[in-house]
Amino acid sequence: MSAGPSIADLLEQTNRELAGTDARVYRRMADHLQRTGAALYDLQDAQPAAGHDPKPLLGRGSFLQQSVASLKRLCKEHGIKGYSKLQKDALAKVLERHGVNPPPPPLERFTKKELIALVRQLMGEG
Repeated sequence: MSAGPSIADLLEQTNRELAGTDARVYRRMADHLQRTGAALYDLQDAQPAAGHDPKPLLGRGSFLQQSVASLKRLCKEHGIKGYSKLQKDALAKVLERHGVNPPPPPLERFTKKELIALVRQLMGEG
C-alpha cells in the first residue's frame, strides 16, 4: 500500500502553482498598464490636425447659443454662485460680468453644409 503525498506536500505544491499564476497575471497587468500609459502619453503629445487647434474654426460663440444647462455648468465650473434659478438671458449676463468667454457654437447648431466646410478646413482642403 503506497501512501500518497502528504497534505503538507499538496499545500506546498498548490502554493507554488498559485504563486506562479499570480506572477504571470501581475506581469501581464504591468505590461498592459505600461502600454496604456504610453498610449495616453502619446495622446497628450499629439498635435491637432494641421498643426493647429480646430476650435477657432467653429467661430466665436455666444452664450445665447448655448443651452440653459450648459450655461449653468459654466457657472458651476467658474465658481459663480446664485445661478440656479436664473433664465438664459440672466445667466449670459452673469457669465459676461465674471469675464467668462463664451464657448464656440454647439455643433448641433451648424448646418450640414457648414459642417462639411469645417471638415474640409481641418483636412487642409479649403
